[in-house]
Amino acid sequence: MIQLTRIASDKNNAAKLIIIPGGPGLSSLTLRGLDFLKSEFELVYLDFQGTNESKYVGKKTYDEISSAISDMIKNESGTKFVLGHSFGGFFAVDAFLNNSALGVICLSTPFLKSTLMSAGKSYSDNSTPELLETEKNWEDKRDNLSFAKWLSSYGPLYFINPDGRKILLDDKVSAQFFLDNRGDALLQEAKLANLKSQKGLKLFICGSNDKLLLPTFLKEDALCGGFDFVELNGASHFVTIDQPEKLS
Repeated sequence: MIQLTRIASDKNNAAKLIIIPGGPGLSSLTLRGLDFLKSEFELVYLDFQGTNESKYVGKKTYDEISSAISDMIKNESGTKFVLGHSFGGFFAVDAFLNNSALGVICLSTPFLKSTLMSAGKSYSDNSTPELLETEKNWEDKRDNLSFAKWLSSYGPLYFINPDGRKILLDDKVSAQFFLDNRGDALLQEAKLANLKSQKGLKLFICGSNDKLLLPTFLKEDALCGGFDFVELNGASHFVTIDQPEKLS
């Protein structure tokens, strides 16, 4: 259900940073701009089933996936922090609430239904002919290639750095994981109250140029969860592609 990729730290006895990708259906390859953090942390990249060439064994419930991740993190030795991008932030928060990690970092994670629903308008407002064409191709084929092509066509909705297109196009995605789990994003708002009362490091980072989930919405998510909120200039939804060095 979970595949791990470990990057050794340059630092002795370094704390671990567990990194969870978004989507759902994207792989940890979309977050490898964070490799430079090995100067301070041992990095543990997580991949969901079907992504990054791992086997898809069948649909799992949100709770099954979340429990597996929290248990994995809890069983890791040493000091641990967890970072999740977008959809991955839900699982990062779960692990933090389960006391599996000392701190949580969320990158552009839409907990509130109002934030999540705002993405539909953002998508419509920023659609291009290419994006609509690749979306139709995805709806017709529902396979990994059409899924990656569609996401790589998001353009400014996802990234400013032109390298973002190739990163997403080449990603080892799982269309099936996306189809089986996308509805879980609508069930996350309730956990913010518990998160707000939980002590520990809670950091929420978004890009000031995020065209998919606007910072004005994401700031409300951060406030409701008791996060410290940071907005990075010159970055869209994938801050790890646009401004990774500012995450140090």
